[in-house]
Formats: sequence, structure tokens, C-alpha cells
Amino acid sequence: MPDLAPISAIINSTYVLYCFALGIWAGILYLRDLPLSGNFWGAMWLAPVLPAIELLLGIIRAVGGAEYRTVFWLYQIYFIIVLPGTFALLRGRDDRQAAAIFAGIAIFSALAAISTAQRNVILNPALILGLW
Repeated sequence: MPDLAPISAIINSTYVLYCFALGIWAGILYLRDLPLSGNFWGAMWLAPVLPAIELLLGIIRAVGGAEYRTVFWLYQIYFIIVLPGTFALLRGRDDRQAAAIFAGIAIFSALAAISTAQRNVILNPALILGLW
């Protein structure tokens, strides 16, 4: 089986950029005093797909023998539910304050995804055994 780690890293980078774009978009809507549009909602509902794919790749890699810290699974679940959960907590509001909240949540999620990549939440067996 081919190594799926590079694909997982690409998906994580894509999620970071996507969340930054969503946050900037919501921030611009906030600054212009515009409501969140249907275009934004469509983009927001697409965001959980990327971490779901990364979670699926993680499961495939774990079955193949890769070791993960528990925090990896928790981060992926957070990334999957944070934006839809915010939508549910706000009960579908689309006003200026909701735009500010979504801007903050999306940028925070992007920064959290950067943190997961920098802290290497995936354990490398070669590092554990001292072979590398």
C-alpha cells in the first residue's frame, strides 16, 4: 500500500487555506455590514469534508500500522464539527454578529490545523525506536 502521509499533509494544508479564506470572507462581510449569503453557507458546509477525508486516511493508515496520538483523532473530530456546530448554536443566523463569530471560528480552526502540523501529532515509529 502506498504511503498516504503526503496526501494527509496536503489535505491539512488545504484545510488551513480554506479556513483562512472563509475567515477572511466572513470578516469582509462583517466590515461591510452585509449578511452571510447562501454562497458563504455553501462554502462553509464544504469545509468539514476535508477533515473527514483526512480522518478516513488516518483510519486507513492506522489499520496499516501507523501510530497516532489520541489528540489527532480529537482534532479531526473538532475540525469536522466546529463550523456546522457553530451554525447550529447560532440557529442559522446570518447577521453581522454571526459573520464576526464565523470569521473568528474559521481563523481559529486554521491556526489549530497549523498547530497540529507543527506539533507532529502523528507519531513516527522510526523516531520512537531511535532509527532516524
